[in-house]
Amino acid sequence: GFAKRQASSKDMADQTNQEYAVQVNEMNKATELKLCGALGRNKKHGAHMRAFWASTISFFMAFVGWFALSPVAIEVCSSIEVCENQLFPPVANPKRVAYLKFKAIASGKKYCQYGKVGDDSKPENCKDVPTDTWVQNCNSVPQTACTQNATLSDGKVCPEKCRKYNFAVLPKCVCSPGTHCGDTILTSGIASVGITIAVRVMLGTLLERFGPVNVQAGLLLFGSIWMFAATGISAEWNFILIRMMIGCAGATFVTNQFWCSL
Repeated sequence: GFAKRQASSKDMADQTNQEYAVQVNEMNKATELKLCGALGRNKKHGAHMRAFWASTISFFMAFVGWFALSPVAIEVCSSIEVCENQLFPPVANPKRVAYLKFKAIASGKKYCQYGKVGDDSKPENCKDVPTDTWVQNCNSVPQTACTQNATLSDGKVCPEKCRKYNFAVLPKCVCSPGTHCGDTILTSGIASVGITIAVRVMLGTLLERFGPVNVQAGLLLFGSIWMFAATGISAEWNFILIRMMIGCAGATFVTNQFWCSL
């Protein structure tokens, strides 16, 4: 125990006498990684680990903002009313391909619960309610609610077994690939990644000219402005624009690597 305390005291003394809080080579670059306890006694002494933590934390902050809209993209599309079932109400447009192909993941129920007419990839319609099922369960159902070959209401007047089109399984926002909603999300994602690639290419010159601290601060400030602007998304065009602008924050990866290599 005494030997360990003596060794620890010696290490602390060595660190106090060092010019930097970590071991460095002849180019003053750190040759060791001390995640804790190496922030230094002054600005110069702890420069290496402060740079490491500043670049790492700012990088993760930027990425949280960059991906913030992805998990709520469908909610955004619902709020700006570009979902398939908002543009094309199911009762009036029961044969939309997005509906015909829909299957609820949680329950396993299908919109076309008795099967599809045509190929699964390009269905044309849902199959009618089987005659046996209709006779057993649906003879007393008002014909204004549903018939054997049509579902005329999305209410509970028509029992589930009597529905050719099972409107009840559709979520509040149908946003599958190929729909206007799906294309909006896809375009916004492409724009977000595309602008990140462009900015990463341009950062080389900016980092050499202004240094990683200024560039990183600028990227975070620019990104935060557009993240705040995301609260005002009201149409698909500004959803795509705002997500693209936030994508600039994804370029902090380059700044992070440049900063840590100094």
